[in-house]
Amino acid sequence: MHCLITGGTGLIGRQFCAKWLERGHQLTVLSRTPAKVHRQCGEAAHAVRELQQIQNPVDLVVNLAGEPISKRWSEARKQEIRRSRLDTTAELVRWILSQPRRPRYVLSGSAVGYYGDRGGDLLKENSGPGGGFAAELCRDWEAATDPLQQAGICVGTMRTAIVLSTEGGALKQMLPAFKAGLGGPMSCGEQWMSWIHEADIIGLMLHAIDRQLCVPFNACAPEPVTNNSFSRLLAKQLHRPCLMRTPAWMLKILFGEMAEELLLASQRMEPRTALDSGYSFQYPTLEKALEDLLAPAGSNGSAQASSRGH
Repeated sequence: MHCLITGGTGLIGRQFCAKWLERGHQLTVLSRTPAKVHRQCGEAAHAVRELQQIQNPVDLVVNLAGEPISKRWSEARKQEIRRSRLDTTAELVRWILSQPRRPRYVLSGSAVGYYGDRGGDLLKENSGPGGGFAAELCRDWEAATDPLQQAGICVGTMRTAIVLSTEGGALKQMLPAFKAGLGGPMSCGEQWMSWIHEADIIGLMLHAIDRQLCVPFNACAPEPVTNNSFSRLLAKQLHRPCLMRTPAWMLKILFGEMAEELLLASQRMEPRTALDSGYSFQYPTLEKALEDLLAPAGSNGSAQASSRGH
């Protein structure tokens, strides 16, 4: 099976590429920097800069392209975040529809931001979108694939929670402070955090492809936690205190609008579609996930996880 992936050199993309190639399938990576594709995605990956360079028919498209959202938002930055997702997806949709033999399945990205700040509400896939920049971005990103669905192509939309990995993302950014004993909750710490282990995000992507999940689905572990609980469990795993608390006003000074929507927003997601379709999480609890990722080298932790090709 031939897979075309955008965003293949990102945190999730790299690990998906490794697993896809392990299955013995063909892989094409669309990238602005084709030279680094072999290094980050595997020697067997074929890199192209333009969609028009793809010669063999594509069976599957995985669309993960997008500029990182976890940097302070200026108006220019927000426009770049939108452009990198919406324009890339629109171009991809036009290319797919122009193919004489169209892909059978498209897995396209979205994020927990779709739901906005929802307090303690349990957010299933049929929960409506929230408000704010992130929610509008995700809503428009998902809508960009509507022409594919109207053409009868099966589209799965992955609303991704915080991906836990020591190779990138939120956990990697938190670790220095927590290792120094300076970590702790943000603001009151009562906001809900939805998360997923790096192995489960890849496992769930492959599950969606294998099962042809043609619906939006929450890519999160079945145990969301409050920021207080997350901070306490992370500090415990590192054998450090959890005494420092960052006030909301400081976060807003440092990160502006992004603090309100990414750091302080409360999103309690449930992976109802994943569970109902038979996906079994490798790391259903935060304690197990952190233990795997942060255990010392030589134990049953991230060192061995890497050798399994996460």
